[in-house]
Amino acid sequence: MNVNGWPVIERLLFRRRKNQSDLARLLGISPAAITQIKQGDFQLGIVALEKIMCYLGATPEEQNEIFTQVIQNRFFARLNSGIVCRITIIRRNDQ
Repeated sequence: MNVNGWPVIERLLFRRRKNQSDLARLLGISPAAITQIKQGDFQLGIVALEKIMCYLGATPEEQNEIFTQVIQNRFFARLNSGIVCRITIIRRNDQ
């Protein structure tokens, strides 16, 4: 199950010409742990997701897509309720 927004992360890795080893180094984990993340055996926390999005230069739309997948698959898919969510992140600019 896609609990980490991996399809979007993988697409961004490809577009930014980065690889999974780069991501493992960024997060301070092994390449084997990346495989566990891809398979959904390990759930990324918000800090790790934000670090990945920053590293990959994710646009606000791409960030929304990742968080939508994460929330949909972690919370609603388990309920088997047919609920579908769409997340919009509104960022506040501190001045």
